[in-house]
Amino acid sequence: MSASKVVRMEEDPVEIDTGKVTIVPGTMTEPQCATFCLQDEDHTLGNALRWTLMKNPEVDFASYSIPHPSEARTNIRIQTSDKTTAVEAMFKGLDDLTDICNHVIQSFQTELAKGEFEYDEEGAF
Repeated sequence: MSASKVVRMEEDPVEIDTGKVTIVPGTMTEPQCATFCLQDEDHTLGNALRWTLMKNPEVDFASYSIPHPSEARTNIRIQTSDKTTAVEAMFKGLDDLTDICNHVIQSFQTELAKGEFEYDEEGAF
């Protein structure tokens, strides 16, 4: 996901498809608090992003919710200290999560390249 797609909308973010991430209207009363809506995402990204956000010492609160099971969107609520903004915390959280995923991919590829694994053809699907 590209963090450069954060867009502030004045209308319902569900009806606008100009970006992957929007700031839910009326939730950013001050720079340290905001709710972001991630389009076409679910618990997989929501929980991982919440975890990375909470690892940031400048983030006081981070949570996610799925407004309705039939809607493919996830809301992320962020509240930060006075030292940073919710938008900056979101960028950092997305960057940190990207770094973690890249590390996992690199580690997997390194171990796979060693060829030290067994393959059971009878147990294969």
